Amino acid sequence: MIIGGGVVGLSIAYHLTVRSYHDVVVVERRTLGAGATSKGTGGIRQQFSSEINIALSRRAVDYFAGFRDRVGESVRFRQHGYLFLLTQAEQLEVFRRNAAKQLEAGVPVQLLEPEEIPEVMPHVNVDGLLGASYCHTDGSASPEAVVNAFAQGARAHGARFMEDTTATAIERDAHGAVRAVNTTGGRLEAEAVVNAAGPWAAEVGRLLGVDLPIAPHRRQAFGISPLPWLGADLPLTVDLASGTYVHPRPGGGVIGGNDRNVRAGFDEEVDWGLVPALREALARRIPRMAEAEIIRGWAGLRDMTPDEHAIVGPVVAVPGVWTAAGFSGHGFMHSPVVGKLLSEWLIDGAPTLDLSALRPERFDEGTSASETETTVF
Repeated sequence: MIIGGGVVGLSIAYHLTVRSYHDVVVVERRTLGAGATSKGTGGIRQQFSSEINIALSRRAVDYFAGFRDRVGESVRFRQHGYLFLLTQAEQLEVFRRNAAKQLEAGVPVQLLEPEEIPEVMPHVNVDGLLGASYCHTDGSASPEAVVNAFAQGARAHGARFMEDTTATAIERDAHGAVRAVNTTGGRLEAEAVVNAAGPWAAEVGRLLGVDLPIAPHRRQAFGISPLPWLGADLPLTVDLASGTYVHPRPGGGVIGGNDRNVRAGFDEEVDWGLVPALREALARRIPRMAEAEIIRGWAGLRDMTPDEHAIVGPVVAVPGVWTAAGFSGHGFMHSPVVGKLLSEWLIDGAPTLDLSALRPERFDEGTSASETETTVF
């Protein structure tokens, strides 16, 4: 049983069922993909600082590049690249260290000198820039298309979906292991329950007898009308000094990024009061962004953990309970790989990539993974 019908839960369902494990039920409180996944901008990047996130992203890029061959559907994967603009010496040194890890993992990252930046992203004001980190194989895909592809594939291989359904209680056997889950749609016996509830994972965790340090945080974005010079092949560009970004797309683009420091909560209202500062910061770094016309805005929730890494794996305290949540804004990009690895773990007894860095117990142990240098985006 999988609780959560977003892209992570659906990927797990798909990868289980294509391995001929057909007794899969996905319980979703709304409709499939209607939660945090539906608000995502679809970014897929490999420029991380921790080995586990680099490894997941490296595999994710390969997966998305062959998505049609693997799953049978196009998800409009575009490798337009990611460009991080750097203004501080300490920042530049961090990205140098990150680049060494990324290159070792096979990520074709480049550190650019200021004068090289306009060759990659025209119209950037290089005043004050010390350099940039650029990877041309980073990109983006359609969250809606990925959700639909995994859902259709899982359904075709026997998965069952219960939408508008909420889990209400867990039943355990005499040994404390999960036996069944009661829902608003009835009682479901289960030998394993995967909590893939995203921003709601802590609530589901408490229901399952697990304390998860996952909190929902609002992030918002704004669609802009087409600009003649802003081609869809230009990189998603992040100005780390302000935290703002522009994501060029066919028919326009998306901007955002100056709303990181918000309180935890389920508020998804757009704060239009942040727009003037966002526009000013973008235009300061890319002057022609002053021409951008905002045509819509939206907000969604990210499921954040204290170390900004996902929580993935079995919960030792409650046999049969698994967690795949807390992706801290990276759930969409990592979803195909995490779904595949969890299916291996559940069926074969171990994943083909060591996920111990993401184990649920790491916080109780006083250990954590570190991912602080690029999480401004």
